[in-house]
Amino acid sequence: MEPDAADREWIRARYRPLAELCAARGEDPGPWAERVAAGAMPAPSYELDGEGLYPPSWFGLVDEAGSVGALRAHFEERFAIAADETGAVAGPDELDEAWDEYLSGAWGRVLFDATPESAVQANRLAGSIAELLDAPAPGDPHWCRRLAARTDALAALLREGCGADRANGEPHPWDLWVAAPRRDYADVIADPDAGRAPE
Repeated sequence: MEPDAADREWIRARYRPLAELCAARGEDPGPWAERVAAGAMPAPSYELDGEGLYPPSWFGLVDEAGSVGALRAHFEERFAIAADETGAVAGPDELDEAWDEYLSGAWGRVLFDATPESAVQANRLAGSIAELLDAPAPGDPHWCRRLAARTDALAALLREGCGADRANGEPHPWDLWVAAPRRDYADVIADPDAGRAPE
C-alpha cells in the first residue's frame, strides 16, 4: 500500500535521504549505501519514490562505537547493560533479535532514539502496562497513577507513526500501549481519585 499524501508529508518531515545526512557531515554517501546493502548499517526506515529515508540520528550509534566494524560489539554491550539494569533477558537469542530489528530500520520507525537503551526501556514499559491492563483497577488511585506514569514515559520514547505503519494490519505499539490505555481509562488517568468509592 502506497502512503497517501498525509503520510508522505509526515514521513518527509521526520526522515532524511542518506545523501542529505552525509552532506551534513561532508561525507560521500556511496560507501554508506554499500554498508547498508551489506547489512552492516541500518536499512532505511521508509522508502518513498524509490528513495530510502533515515532518521536524523542514524549516524549516532556508529559514531559512538567509533567505526562500523565495532558497531555490533558496542551495540550488544549497551543492550546487555540496559537489560541488566531493568531485569530483562539479554542472551544470545535476544541480542541477535535486537540486532536484526535495529538493522532492519524498524527501530528508526518506532523509537525517537534508536538505541539499545531506548528499546529495552520501551519493552519494559510496554510489559508493565500490559500487566496493569491484565488486572485493571480503575477504582484504585495507585493503579491509575502507575498507568498514567508508564504511558507518559512510553509516549516519550515511541513515535506515534503514520497510517502507512498500520497498512499491514499489525497493531502499532503506540496504539496498544499508549493510545488504548489513554482512551479506555481517560477519566481515571486524568483524575486518579475519580473512580474511588466514597468513604
